[in-house]
Amino acid sequence: MSGATGRASARLVAAARRAAAVRRSAAAVPAPRAPQDDETVEVGRDELAKVVAIPAPRAPQDDETVEISRDGLAGIALAPAHRAPEDDKTVEISRDELAGIAPAPRAPQDDETVEVGRDELAKVVAIPAPRAPGDDETVEVGRDELAQEAPPSGTVRISEPTGWLAAHVPLLGQAPWILATSSAGVAVVALAYSGGRTGAGWAVAAYWLGQVLVFAPVAVRMLARLAGTAEAYALVVGLAANQYLQKWMYSPDEFRFPDELQHWAATSTLVRTAHLYEPEHGLPVAEHFPGLAEMGGSVALLTGLPVTVAGLIVAGVAHLAFVSLIFAVVRRVGGSPRLAGLTCVVYATSLHYLFFDSMYVYQTGALPFLMLAVWAALCWQYERRVLAHLAIGGFAIASVVVTHHITAMMTVGTLLLIGVCEMVLSRPRRYGALILGGFAAAATLAWFTFVASDVTTYLSPAARGLWRSGIRLLHGEIGGPPTGAARPPLWETGVSVLALLALFALFVQQLRTAITTRSRDVWHWSLLTGTFVFFATAGLRFVGSQGPELAGRAATFTYVPVSLLAASSVLAWRRNGGLRIRRHLATTRTRIAFTWSLAIGLTMLLMVNSRVGGWPSFWGRLPGGFVASGFERAVDPMGVSAARWSRAYLGGGHRFAADTNGFNLVSTYGGQRVVRETAPLFYSTAWGLADQELVKARSVEFVYVDIRLADQLPVTGSYFPRDPMAGRRTGPIDRAGLTKFDGINGADRVYDNGTVRIYDLRDS
Repeated sequence: MSGATGRASARLVAAARRAAAVRRSAAAVPAPRAPQDDETVEVGRDELAKVVAIPAPRAPQDDETVEISRDGLAGIALAPAHRAPEDDKTVEISRDELAGIAPAPRAPQDDETVEVGRDELAKVVAIPAPRAPGDDETVEVGRDELAQEAPPSGTVRISEPTGWLAAHVPLLGQAPWILATSSAGVAVVALAYSGGRTGAGWAVAAYWLGQVLVFAPVAVRMLARLAGTAEAYALVVGLAANQYLQKWMYSPDEFRFPDELQHWAATSTLVRTAHLYEPEHGLPVAEHFPGLAEMGGSVALLTGLPVTVAGLIVAGVAHLAFVSLIFAVVRRVGGSPRLAGLTCVVYATSLHYLFFDSMYVYQTGALPFLMLAVWAALCWQYERRVLAHLAIGGFAIASVVVTHHITAMMTVGTLLLIGVCEMVLSRPRRYGALILGGFAAAATLAWFTFVASDVTTYLSPAARGLWRSGIRLLHGEIGGPPTGAARPPLWETGVSVLALLALFALFVQQLRTAITTRSRDVWHWSLLTGTFVFFATAGLRFVGSQGPELAGRAATFTYVPVSLLAASSVLAWRRNGGLRIRRHLATTRTRIAFTWSLAIGLTMLLMVNSRVGGWPSFWGRLPGGFVASGFERAVDPMGVSAARWSRAYLGGGHRFAADTNGFNLVSTYGGQRVVRETAPLFYSTAWGLADQELVKARSVEFVYVDIRLADQLPVTGSYFPRDPMAGRRTGPIDRAGLTKFDGINGADRVYDNGTVRIYDLRDS
């Protein structure tokens, strides 16, 4: 795995059989020279003739790892290897695990690692495995298999775990206490949400305090020395669960986000009719991507739970599975538990991670299958069970193709990117990811052609908007929200810019290292390419009204390589003092404090950036009262009751004219068809010939009118899905434009709850 230096620095481990302790048969071979402080050195397999034999008292369990601590060995014993290493293999040794290989110019600190370079040693240590590992296989040995002290005689003493707890419970380290503190932060966020609903002044401060309490303890612990894989994974899953709880507590009783409402409606239709591919008026393209509805409907039918509860369960499980697979992918390519955990922690600062990526939407359901396909492609390379991983990869690709269009295309791009890098840089060449990428491309194209043929029509407007935004960005046209839209505080924009600059600095450092060292590491170049794509789309946040949403949705995919790149850079600072400025600090303690402060400061900056630049926007960060065109803030009992009434008393499938909020509610709760091009009906202050012609041309049957539109400007700059006045309004809609329907001959006000009215225009 590439760090800030661009070279691999993962530990060498191997599985060991139960046996008694052995004495050293030879001394460790000292290095011909002392490595420099900031030097990364590697040990090649083709240079090694001997390995260390350290027997274990018992065979490790499937999920155990045995690590060799620096304090556990005073020297390294050399014994004949069980087999000759392959010519093209590289054996890597971490300083945390072996202290006695080569002398260092000074004693390493607790948080440092000493790396042994290929040019430094003619022989290296290893631990014999009970079987010969495959060509690219990493065999791990559990930490509790080896004693933590080396006896004076030079014999490595093995300590047997005692008691049921030691034999069956993984080493969770400090994870329980860290997650308990993080959970307290969830409670604080819940209080902030409650205060937001009542308009309490302290709610904003409580919100930010809760965010820090949820995130900071896990991030800080991940930078320290962990107990092992179990602790790292527990912290990752615990953080993901706590952050998912924040999303759930925003609206615990019902779905409010428009995307969730659309998929809730599709799942409800599936449960009610037991038929796939039923028309979905709110999101027509979802009709041909039924994967999420099948998951949610299956849970609802098997358990008898309401669709809302089933959706929350499916979304939560998918979210945790996605994070777990990111952890597994990093471990699969040789990353340490701390690197895998920190990668997941950094990814938790993605713009849409907290809410959109954990909603009950088809992207959330598809993301785990994307990462499962990547994992299968990697296992294909590192293990010999080709057919098994081909089957897993094929299943993952098929699942993502029928679940979400954008994720399917990103799966194709990710696999092809990895495959091309492997084909160009690997020796011998590897084709697993390329083959799976080709299969994904063929499956996606076939589905789009023969089943979801409307996906092109659906994505074309967004693609054109993205293209126009990109052109504007290239011409230096960086603008804020449109006229009439709410503007975020200036400090939030500053945080977003600073976070992007910090990530860009890491990217430039890694790119420079890869070029100067002529790196041929497949993953290094794959990560750099993916990070470049991230920056190519991140600038859209500052262009146009839809820029933040487009950038956030793209970051769901492109932030994965960014997270791994940032995590490896931060750990390089912690290990080797990767920043040159550390050399000018007076004492070791000062250098350690500076590195800690820098690493923690970067992660907290990214966390704050994800909250101010993600979804919900600043005006919807806390739940509260009605906000015109405020999406989730516009879903309230008045609108929901009107939409439910329309289904109960009018039946579904009628053509409605409505504002953006009415569109979301009537198409989901009401099951109605909303006509998008009807904004002029609400802007004219008197009923005229143009209005009559528009009603006839669009076959409008009913009009949904929310009187509150006359009191507020839209926070997004537009009242309607297709608004000719978008970005040009300086005041709310004239009330006469909303009440004129009472004076139309033949029109009938069929519903009125004091705020929302529904008019029947069929006889007008």
